[in-house]
Amino acid sequence: MERLHLCGMTVHPPSAKLAKTALGAMDYVPWTYYERTLDAIEALHKQGVPLVAVELLEGAIPYTTFDWPKPVAIILGNEVSGVAREVLEHSDAAVMVPMKGYKNALNIATIFGIVLYEVLRRWQTL
Repeated sequence: MERLHLCGMTVHPPSAKLAKTALGAMDYVPWTYYERTLDAIEALHKQGVPLVAVELLEGAIPYTTFDWPKPVAIILGNEVSGVAREVLEHSDAAVMVPMKGYKNALNIATIFGIVLYEVLRRWQTL
């Protein structure tokens, strides 16, 4: 089955806070938890899953022109510091959501929604 890979690096099941927010969705979405990001990266590489980091950096491809592979693991960073350099070094590609203005930042959940919508649109699963 071709899919997105969701590897939680923060709050993960079982969690009362997550259960309340997810409204039961966590029972239907496959997930895996790794304590260390590099362990998740290693596991995904062993499965042959490409890792695509979403980050504003030189050379990153606009998310709307990137050829999204199936399956894919989308890497999102911290809202303040972004994707860690060590993680970027292990990524197969970097995409960006072009932004204008002084701040050049969006909430990470908003970025994920924007990118996920485009991936699913391109995969013709919407």
